[in-house]
Amino acid sequence: MKKTAFAAKALIVLFAAGIMSCSQSADTDKPAAATDSTTTDAKAVSLNIRYVDLDSVMATYTLSKELDEQGRKLMLDYQRMENQKTNEIQNLAAQIEQKRNNNGYLTQESFDADVNNVNRKQNEAANILRAHQEKIQKQIAEFNLQLSDSVQNFIKDYNATRKYDAILLRSAGLYYNPDLDITGEIIEGLNARYTPKADK
Repeated sequence: MKKTAFAAKALIVLFAAGIMSCSQSADTDKPAAATDSTTTDAKAVSLNIRYVDLDSVMATYTLSKELDEQGRKLMLDYQRMENQKTNEIQNLAAQIEQKRNNNGYLTQESFDADVNNVNRKQNEAANILRAHQEKIQKQIAEFNLQLSDSVQNFIKDYNATRKYDAILLRSAGLYYNPDLDITGEIIEGLNARYTPKADK
């Protein structure tokens, strides 16, 4: 199983906020093509856009760090369980090999019975580990949804007073004017609004 990652690329965060309304030109003497071009230029000039570096948000938002730590613990628990099951199977197989080398099996049937027991335990271990993997994947999906909802809800509340036409992800573009970066404000606001579990 791949390591848990609560990075920005794992989340879909939609920041579009509001629809810009443009007044139509009252000058009817201009050709239709010229009017369309002017209206398009006016829209482009009046757009009020900001961007957020979501990787930085995920790295410094307290909730994100808490969920990341929980994910790591889940993976460590799984690895311990996997190692335990592997060692159990290997020990049983070693016991069979040692018994066989010491002529401990008086019949083929008794040898086959021990081999079948190892195979059965190996299948049981595989099923247990598979179920545990599915449980972890479900929990990780819940973590991601919780984190995504938290960021989206904050952005919605944040933009209610700013009235930006759009808040974009830094990773979605090749270049942004650094003056449009509101990452620091978003991180500060998210952490100010969130109460860490230890303080609840």
